[in-house]
Amino acid sequence: MAPNILHSVLYVDDDPDISAVVQASLCLISGLDVHLAASGEQAIAMADAVGPDLILMDVMMPGLDGPATLHRLRESVPTAAIPVIFMTAKVLPSEVAVFRGLGAIGVIGKPFDPLTLGRELVSVWNDAKMPARSALKTRGIEAVVPKAATLAGAFVRRTRNDVDALRASMANVEAGNVAALRDIEFTAHSIHGAAALFGFARLSIAGGALERCARTADPHLAERLTACIAAVALETDIAERGGPQHDGLFTESR
Repeated sequence: MAPNILHSVLYVDDDPDISAVVQASLCLISGLDVHLAASGEQAIAMADAVGPDLILMDVMMPGLDGPATLHRLRESVPTAAIPVIFMTAKVLPSEVAVFRGLGAIGVIGKPFDPLTLGRELVSVWNDAKMPARSALKTRGIEAVVPKAATLAGAFVRRTRNDVDALRASMANVEAGNVAALRDIEFTAHSIHGAAALFGFARLSIAGGALERCARTADPHLAERLTACIAAVALETDIAERGGPQHDGLFTESR
């Protein structure tokens, strides 16, 4: 019997910018049919309805995170056998071992290279000795680069809105709402990852610093958060004015 072909992937991520890049990468370069889910809850419903060959899923999401979503998928007969690959910045051997222990067939690191994501996906698939083999139709960088500029611009515009949301969450923190710290952490996590993907290195660093600050106990937390949010706002202003991209993963120089 001929082996099955990897046709469809369900990508799960609450960040619309990264989701758009993944969809463009896997569709335009690798010729795969890509479905998108913005949450763990939506992923469970879509996996049942669509029955993808493979699920590629972010680890850190509000509500049901990646591991919790995987657990729920394994509890349902229609989705129990669908292989899952996690996508995360946590790629130390010990961390990868934990994700594999949860039932994932592998881990792909963030930030990723959109030009090689499809091949990396299939490499994990093959290493796990899945019965299917992918027939990737690699189309080259010229199919993706034109869309990259549009996606990068949309990311910068969204980040401006995120800065306003961060300031509102900061006001809630100062009013004693500790739960708002979680909102700051998730927003900063999104900026950190997407900025790195689009090559805004300094904005990514600022987002990462804010993310770490939001989950660190500190008697001067309010002052540090305010400073970190100001840094994110400054780097967003630079990006909006057309500041250069540094070490971009999705640029014509690649």
